[in-house]
Amino acid sequence: MATKKTSFSRFDLADQDPTDQNGQKFNRPWEGDDNDAAEVVPLPGIETSEEGDIDWEAMAESPSGVDDITSDQYLSATTQEYKGLAEDVSRAAGEEWEMQAVAATLPGVESGLVGFEDVSGKVTDSEESFEAVEQAAASDLTMRIASGLAIFGLFLGSLILGGWWFTAFVILLMIVAVGEFYANLRTKAYRPIALFGIVGVVLMGVGAHNWGAAAIGGWAGVTALATVLFFSLTTRKNPVENASVTVLGVAWVGMLSFAILVANGPRPVAYILFAVFLIALNDIGAYFAGSAFGQRKLAPKVSPNKTVEGFIGGLIVAGVAASILVAFPPWESIGLANGLISAAVVGLFSPIGDLVESMVKRSIGAKDMGSVLPGHGGMLDRIDGYLFAVPAIYFLFRAFELL
Repeated sequence: MATKKTSFSRFDLADQDPTDQNGQKFNRPWEGDDNDAAEVVPLPGIETSEEGDIDWEAMAESPSGVDDITSDQYLSATTQEYKGLAEDVSRAAGEEWEMQAVAATLPGVESGLVGFEDVSGKVTDSEESFEAVEQAAASDLTMRIASGLAIFGLFLGSLILGGWWFTAFVILLMIVAVGEFYANLRTKAYRPIALFGIVGVVLMGVGAHNWGAAAIGGWAGVTALATVLFFSLTTRKNPVENASVTVLGVAWVGMLSFAILVANGPRPVAYILFAVFLIALNDIGAYFAGSAFGQRKLAPKVSPNKTVEGFIGGLIVAGVAASILVAFPPWESIGLANGLISAAVVGLFSPIGDLVESMVKRSIGAKDMGSVLPGHGGMLDRIDGYLFAVPAIYFLFRAFELL
């Protein structure tokens, strides 16, 4: 098999004059008059076939010449493929280069610069991800509005129909809310008796419709007694804790039954809407005031997002809303003074309801009590402020002799 020697060129790329181990200066072939002076020297012992592949058999049979290579030859040799590289590097070093800014897009980062993809119309991954976020936000907002309108439509329709229609609506809200509460407790190894809780809130709602405020407390007491007896007569784990959380659900959620008492008064639609408007506007005012001016935490260990400024803002918005509402015929009977007092009571008790639920959620490690209302969370998340404010409004209206 015919073989040929692989050739190498000798050159150096350093800016400084290269020297060997003996202090002798190497020659730079490209610095001479003739660039062809770059000498190609063979590297002994490396043989290739005519096709350019290394001939390992010939190398094994022939004596190696690698031992004859000196360190100076090794340092000054390079492969044939790099012949001429030194000339290119030297030529490039002598040219002038203009620095240019290069803009690149990063996912999630808006640079404000126009890139090639903007000209070509190509959709990038960052654009797709941004569009996906926008679509998800729009979808969540749509679901939030739709579910909010649906629940408000049911509320308003049942209120206008009045009587048992509104009572059934309130009882349905309580059943869903107490069920959410018990379901969350079960994820933390509690075992409340959900049947007792559901039956208890139903009896409290029916009792409010038929017999008044005394029936609410009476059926709550009966449910608590039945729960204690059940855990006393059966063998269940942690009876004290589980009996307590069962009764807590009934007493807490069952306070919404006072809305039935307000609806049974002389002006059911007007008074219920007055309470709902004040509670909702107090919550909205507290949110925006807290977002804009909030500095001092109202209850940092229970609800870090609530601030003193938000609390004051909610009071102001509720007071303004009450003073406007009482100027309209449906609420003229309330009066300005009673309206402002009602706004103050709502501004005090509605945040308490929020704080109580925040305390419960924090103790069981829950973000939302449920997902029955898309975009809003659970039913209990929506009515938490009403659970304390509505009973306060009922007793206040009783004091004003409006009920």
